[in-house]
Amino acid sequence: MNRALCIGINKYPEHPLYGCVSDACSMASFLVNHCGFAVNDVRMLCDERATTEAILSRLGWLLASLNAGDRVCLHYSGHGAQVASHSDSGEVDGLDECICPQDFSWTPEHMITDKQFAKMFAGVPAGVEFIFISDSCYSGDLLKAQPRGEFVVGQTAKQPRFMPQPSDIAWGVASALSKGIDFPRGMRSGVQNTNVALISGCAEDQTSADAFIDGRYTGALTHYLLAELIQPNGLVQTLATTIVHVRSALAKAGYEQTPQLEGNQDIMNRGFLLLD
Repeated sequence: MNRALCIGINKYPEHPLYGCVSDACSMASFLVNHCGFAVNDVRMLCDERATTEAILSRLGWLLASLNAGDRVCLHYSGHGAQVASHSDSGEVDGLDECICPQDFSWTPEHMITDKQFAKMFAGVPAGVEFIFISDSCYSGDLLKAQPRGEFVVGQTAKQPRFMPQPSDIAWGVASALSKGIDFPRGMRSGVQNTNVALISGCAEDQTSADAFIDGRYTGALTHYLLAELIQPNGLVQTLATTIVHVRSALAKAGYEQTPQLEGNQDIMNRGFLLLD
Protein backbone atom coordinates (compact mmCIF):
# COMPACT_ATOMS: atom_id res chain seq x y z
CA MET A 1 0.00 0.00 0.00
CA ASN A 2 1.18 3.50 -0.83
CA ARG A 3 0.02 6.66 0.94
CA ALA A 4 1.22 10.26 0.85
CA LEU A 5 0.09 13.56 2.32
CA CYS A 6 1.48 16.78 0.84
CA ILE A 7 0.83 20.03 2.74
CA GLY A 8 1.68 23.47 1.39
CA ILE A 9 0.71 26.78 3.00
CA ASN A 10 1.41 30.19 1.49
CA LYS A 11 -1.64 32.13 2.70
CA TYR A 12 -0.91 32.76 6.36
CA PRO A 13 -2.92 35.70 7.75
CA GLU A 14 0.41 37.26 8.71
CA HIS A 15 3.86 36.56 7.27
CA PRO A 16 2.77 34.87 4.02
CA LEU A 17 5.07 32.61 2.07
CA TYR A 18 5.33 32.05 -1.68
CA GLY A 19 6.72 28.65 -2.62
CA CYS A 20 4.91 26.20 -0.35
CA VAL A 21 1.96 25.27 -2.54
CA SER A 22 4.26 24.70 -5.51
CA ASP A 23 6.37 22.46 -3.23
CA ALA A 24 3.33 20.34 -2.37
CA CYS A 25 2.34 20.06 -6.03
CA SER A 26 5.89 19.20 -7.08
CA MET A 27 6.19 16.47 -4.45
CA ALA A 28 2.80 14.98 -5.29
CA SER A 29 3.65 14.88 -8.99
CA PHE A 30 7.06 13.36 -8.27
CA LEU A 31 5.54 10.54 -6.23
CA VAL A 32 3.10 9.72 -9.03
CA ASN A 33 5.51 10.12 -11.94
CA HIS A 34 8.66 8.60 -10.44
CA CYS A 35 7.79 6.48 -7.40
CA GLY A 36 4.85 4.39 -8.56
CA PHE A 37 2.18 6.11 -6.46
CA ALA A 38 -1.31 6.34 -7.96
CA VAL A 39 -3.08 9.69 -7.97
CA ASN A 40 -5.55 8.28 -5.43
CA ASP A 41 -2.66 7.37 -3.12
CA VAL A 42 -1.78 11.04 -2.62
CA ARG A 43 -3.80 13.64 -0.74
CA MET A 44 -3.05 17.34 -0.62
CA LEU A 45 -3.92 20.18 1.73
CA CYS A 46 -3.13 23.72 0.63
CA ASP A 47 -3.64 27.22 2.04
CA GLU A 48 -7.03 27.80 3.74
CA ARG A 49 -7.86 24.09 3.68
CA ALA A 50 -4.72 23.21 5.64
CA THR A 51 -6.21 23.96 9.07
CA THR A 52 -5.12 22.22 12.25
CA GLU A 53 -8.26 20.08 12.23
CA ALA A 54 -7.88 19.14 8.57
CA ILE A 55 -4.19 18.25 8.91
CA LEU A 56 -4.85 16.07 11.95
CA SER A 57 -7.70 14.35 10.11
CA ARG A 58 -5.50 13.61 7.07
CA LEU A 59 -2.71 12.38 9.35
CA GLY A 60 -5.22 9.93 10.80
CA TRP A 61 -5.83 8.61 7.28
CA LEU A 62 -2.10 8.51 6.51
CA LEU A 63 -1.25 6.47 9.61
CA ALA A 64 -4.24 4.11 9.75
CA SER A 65 -3.71 0.34 9.51
CA LEU A 66 -0.12 0.38 8.28
CA ASN A 67 1.74 -2.87 7.70
CA ALA A 68 5.29 -3.89 6.85
CA GLY A 69 5.88 -3.31 3.15
CA ASP A 70 3.78 -0.14 2.95
CA ARG A 71 5.32 3.06 1.61
CA VAL A 72 4.33 6.35 3.27
CA CYS A 73 5.42 9.93 2.61
CA LEU A 74 4.51 13.06 4.57
CA HIS A 75 5.67 16.34 3.01
CA TYR A 76 5.13 19.64 4.83
CA SER A 77 6.03 23.01 3.35
CA GLY A 78 5.24 26.05 5.48
CA HIS A 79 6.21 27.91 8.61
CA GLY A 80 7.69 26.27 11.67
CA ALA A 81 7.78 27.73 15.15
CA GLN A 82 9.20 27.19 18.61
CA VAL A 83 7.30 27.64 21.87
CA ALA A 84 7.94 27.06 25.55
CA SER A 85 6.10 24.23 27.26
CA HIS A 86 4.81 24.56 30.82
CA SER A 87 4.39 22.26 33.80
CA ASP A 88 1.07 21.83 35.61
CA SER A 89 2.15 24.61 37.97
CA GLY A 90 2.69 27.00 35.06
CA GLU A 91 6.49 26.92 35.16
CA VAL A 92 8.40 26.85 31.88
CA ASP A 93 9.87 23.36 31.67
CA GLY A 94 10.86 22.77 28.05
CA LEU A 95 10.55 23.64 24.39
CA ASP A 96 8.15 22.43 21.75
CA GLU A 97 8.80 22.58 18.03
CA CYS A 98 5.75 22.81 15.83
CA ILE A 99 4.46 23.16 12.33
CA CYS A 100 2.10 26.05 11.68
CA PRO A 101 -1.27 25.19 10.12
CA GLN A 102 -3.01 27.94 8.20
CA ASP A 103 -5.03 28.83 11.34
CA PHE A 104 -1.92 28.92 13.56
CA SER A 105 -2.38 31.23 16.54
CA TRP A 106 0.38 30.47 19.12
CA THR A 107 -2.09 28.36 21.11
CA PRO A 108 -2.00 24.58 21.65
CA GLU A 109 -5.28 24.23 19.77
CA HIS A 110 -3.80 25.67 16.58
CA MET A 111 -0.39 24.08 16.20
CA ILE A 112 0.96 20.54 15.79
CA THR A 113 4.01 19.88 17.96
CA ASP A 114 6.90 17.46 17.88
CA LYS A 115 5.36 15.71 20.89
CA GLN A 116 2.14 15.15 18.97
CA PHE A 117 4.07 13.75 16.02
CA ALA A 118 6.03 11.46 18.32
CA LYS A 119 2.80 10.08 19.76
CA MET A 120 1.28 9.56 16.30
CA PHE A 121 4.42 8.00 14.83
CA ALA A 122 4.90 5.62 17.78
CA GLY A 123 2.41 3.21 16.21
CA VAL A 124 4.15 2.93 12.83
CA PRO A 125 5.22 -0.73 12.57
CA ALA A 126 8.67 -1.90 11.59
CA GLY A 127 9.06 -2.56 7.90
CA VAL A 128 7.02 0.46 6.79
CA GLU A 129 9.02 2.77 4.50
CA PHE A 130 7.97 6.11 6.04
CA ILE A 131 9.69 9.37 5.08
CA PHE A 132 8.70 12.74 6.59
CA ILE A 133 10.03 15.78 4.70
CA SER A 134 9.73 19.08 6.56
CA ASP A 135 10.63 22.13 4.45
CA SER A 136 10.39 24.61 7.32
CA CYS A 137 12.44 25.72 10.31
CA TYR A 138 11.94 26.14 14.04
CA SER A 139 14.75 28.26 15.48
CA GLY A 140 15.42 31.97 15.38
CA ASP A 141 17.31 34.66 17.26
CA LEU A 142 14.79 34.53 20.10
CA LEU A 143 15.03 37.83 21.99
CA LYS A 144 16.86 39.54 19.15
CA ALA A 145 14.96 41.21 16.35
CA GLN A 146 13.77 38.72 13.75
CA PRO A 147 13.80 40.63 10.46
CA ARG A 148 11.97 39.15 7.51
CA GLY A 149 13.33 39.69 4.03
CA GLU A 150 10.99 41.17 1.47
CA PHE A 151 10.84 39.26 -1.79
CA VAL A 152 12.58 40.88 -4.70
CA VAL A 153 12.11 38.57 -7.66
CA GLY A 154 15.49 37.28 -8.73
CA GLN A 155 17.72 34.25 -8.68
CA THR A 156 18.79 34.73 -5.06
CA ALA A 157 15.54 36.01 -3.55
CA LYS A 158 14.72 34.21 -0.30
CA GLN A 159 13.11 34.56 3.11
CA PRO A 160 13.03 32.25 6.15
CA ARG A 161 10.20 29.80 6.82
CA PHE A 162 10.12 30.58 10.53
CA MET A 163 7.12 32.21 12.16
CA PRO A 164 8.41 35.32 13.99
CA GLN A 165 7.76 35.07 17.71
CA PRO A 166 5.70 37.65 19.60
CA SER A 167 7.64 39.14 22.48
CA ASP A 168 5.96 37.06 25.18
CA ILE A 169 6.53 33.82 23.26
CA ALA A 170 10.19 34.75 22.68
CA TRP A 171 10.59 35.48 26.39
CA GLY A 172 9.18 32.07 27.32
CA VAL A 173 11.59 30.33 24.95
CA ALA A 174 14.50 32.32 26.37
CA SER A 175 13.36 31.36 29.88
CA ALA A 176 13.45 27.68 28.92
CA LEU A 177 16.92 27.99 27.42
CA SER A 178 18.20 29.88 30.48
CA LYS A 179 17.65 26.78 32.60
CA GLY A 180 20.72 25.27 30.97
CA ILE A 181 18.98 22.08 29.91
CA ASP A 182 19.96 20.71 26.51
CA PHE A 183 16.47 20.76 25.06
CA PRO A 184 16.17 18.99 21.71
CA ARG A 185 15.37 21.55 19.04
CA GLY A 186 13.94 20.75 15.64
CA MET A 187 11.29 18.26 14.60
CA ARG A 188 13.80 15.42 15.04
CA SER A 189 12.44 14.77 18.53
CA GLY A 190 9.19 13.80 16.82
CA VAL A 191 10.80 10.84 15.06
CA GLN A 192 13.24 9.58 17.69
CA ASN A 193 12.71 5.90 18.48
CA THR A 194 10.10 5.53 15.73
CA ASN A 195 10.03 3.75 12.38
CA VAL A 196 10.14 7.07 10.53
CA ALA A 197 12.98 8.93 8.81
CA LEU A 198 12.93 12.74 8.79
CA ILE A 199 14.45 14.99 6.15
CA SER A 200 14.39 18.55 7.50
CA GLY A 201 15.37 21.75 5.75
CA CYS A 202 18.12 23.00 8.05
CA ALA A 203 20.08 22.58 11.26
CA GLU A 204 18.51 23.77 14.52
CA ASP A 205 20.32 27.14 14.48
CA GLN A 206 19.49 27.90 10.82
CA THR A 207 16.46 28.82 8.76
CA SER A 208 15.03 27.15 5.67
CA ALA A 209 14.62 29.39 2.64
CA ASP A 210 11.41 30.22 0.84
CA ALA A 211 13.09 31.01 -2.47
CA PHE A 212 12.73 32.01 -6.11
CA ILE A 213 14.69 29.59 -8.32
CA ASP A 214 14.65 29.15 -12.07
CA GLY A 215 11.68 31.45 -12.51
CA ARG A 216 9.40 29.99 -9.82
CA TYR A 217 8.79 30.21 -6.10
CA THR A 218 9.82 27.09 -4.18
CA GLY A 219 11.38 25.88 -0.97
CA ALA A 220 15.14 25.54 -1.38
CA LEU A 221 15.12 22.10 0.28
CA THR A 222 12.30 20.74 -1.86
CA HIS A 223 13.82 22.11 -5.06
CA TYR A 224 17.27 20.61 -4.55
CA LEU A 225 15.95 17.38 -3.03
CA LEU A 226 13.78 16.66 -6.07
CA ALA A 227 16.59 17.72 -8.40
CA GLU A 228 18.78 15.08 -6.74
CA LEU A 229 16.13 12.36 -6.71
CA ILE A 230 15.50 12.61 -10.45
CA GLN A 231 19.15 11.88 -11.21
CA PRO A 232 19.86 8.42 -12.73
CA ASN A 233 20.76 6.91 -9.34
CA GLY A 234 18.67 9.30 -7.26
CA LEU A 235 16.06 6.82 -6.07
CA VAL A 236 18.41 3.90 -5.41
CA GLN A 237 21.22 5.64 -3.54
CA THR A 238 20.77 5.78 0.21
CA LEU A 239 18.97 8.68 1.82
CA ALA A 240 22.22 9.45 3.64
CA THR A 241 24.00 9.87 0.30
CA THR A 242 21.11 11.91 -1.09
CA ILE A 243 21.30 14.40 1.78
CA VAL A 244 25.07 14.82 1.33
CA HIS A 245 24.46 15.74 -2.32
CA VAL A 246 21.59 18.09 -1.46
CA ARG A 247 23.73 19.88 1.13
CA SER A 248 26.45 20.36 -1.46
CA ALA A 249 24.01 21.73 -4.05
CA LEU A 250 22.50 24.20 -1.55
CA ALA A 251 25.93 25.43 -0.47
CA LYS A 252 27.04 25.84 -4.08
CA ALA A 253 23.91 27.91 -4.76
CA GLY A 254 24.66 30.17 -1.78
CA TYR A 255 22.06 28.91 0.72
CA GLU A 256 23.15 28.89 4.35
CA GLN A 257 21.10 25.89 5.41
CA THR A 258 22.21 22.33 6.06
CA PRO A 259 19.43 19.76 5.64
CA GLN A 260 19.29 17.09 8.34
CA LEU A 261 18.49 13.38 8.13
CA GLU A 262 17.40 11.70 11.35
CA GLY A 263 15.26 8.89 12.67
CA ASN A 264 15.16 5.22 11.70
CA GLN A 265 18.58 3.96 10.62
CA ASP A 266 17.26 1.21 8.35
CA ILE A 267 15.23 3.70 6.31
CA MET A 268 18.12 6.18 6.16
CA ASN A 269 20.35 3.44 4.71
CA ARG A 270 17.92 2.68 1.90
CA GLY A 271 16.88 4.49 -1.25
CA PHE A 272 14.00 6.97 -1.32
CA LEU A 273 10.79 5.00 -0.69
CA LEU A 274 12.61 1.95 -2.05
CA LEU A 275 11.63 -1.49 -0.80
CA ASP A 276 13.41 -4.79 -1.47
